[in-house]
Amino acid sequence: MKRINVAIICFVALILASGRARVAAAEQDVVVVHGPTIVAFFEPVSEKVMEKDAGTNEALSDFQLYARQVRGPLQRRGVEFRELYAPSFRLQDGKRVAQFRPGKVKVGYYFVAPGKKPRIQYGVMTDADILQAANEYFGQAAH
Repeated sequence: MKRINVAIICFVALILASGRARVAAAEQDVVVVHGPTIVAFFEPVSEKVMEKDAGTNEALSDFQLYARQVRGPLQRRGVEFRELYAPSFRLQDGKRVAQFRPGKVKVGYYFVAPGKKPRIQYGVMTDADILQAANEYFGQAAH
């Protein structure tokens, strides 16, 4: 038993010394919600998968294109647009912190605003679809 405790202490010390503890803690993205926010999420994919799977490659390309096209119009309306490439993320709204893990579909959009129930849209949406969903969720004028 004593030998196991010493081994655990040495292992923890080694991780802390190498800086891996900070990296592990930073791996999960935290989105702080200050107002109307859209989190566009796409599960990370390796270069190997991208080379072998044309469908994933095309979906990611479209996802990034439409994200670039909506960022400016949404910002002008007071909607923060975040793009994450992570299997899950946390949202902090004031003191409340919620964990989000996508379902079977690992790409989509998480719409959130203080005082409103979040809305989740799965799949890659076009720029027009994202803006329409934002109008429906946030209203014509976000602020």
